[in-house]
Amino acid sequence: MKEYMDRAFNPAQLITELENQRSEFYFILDQDRKAGYIKLNQSGAQSDLQDDESIEVERIYVDAAYQGKGLGTLLINYAKDRAEELNLKYIWLGVWEKNKDAVRFYERHGFEAISSHEFVMGDDVQTDILMKCKV
Repeated sequence: MKEYMDRAFNPAQLITELENQRSEFYFILDQDRKAGYIKLNQSGAQSDLQDDESIEVERIYVDAAYQGKGLGTLLINYAKDRAEELNLKYIWLGVWEKNKDAVRFYERHGFEAISSHEFVMGDDVQTDILMKCKV
């Protein structure tokens, strides 16, 4: 996990992502505290499908203190709304196959499994389920 965090969230990597015009970051704030965020990628910034008719939810995080309060639903609904604004046909994401709660969450929000891919976390090769939802 540390190796992944160091690679994915180091300052240089984050600056590169923030400067990418095909990526968008949205935050939910509780006064000055960040309660959650979502990162959306359009084609060219997408990690897998590279589809001009879709938007990828690359990251969606809700702080543990705010889980169970509907913020994940707000973020997913925002992604759907953003895809509609951009006249896209669907949104998609990858989720770790062993994260059953997350898989169920996405299924409840209209996502269906379409494929899978390997995701390396340190020395551990894991499988992510690729899921999509029509807009």
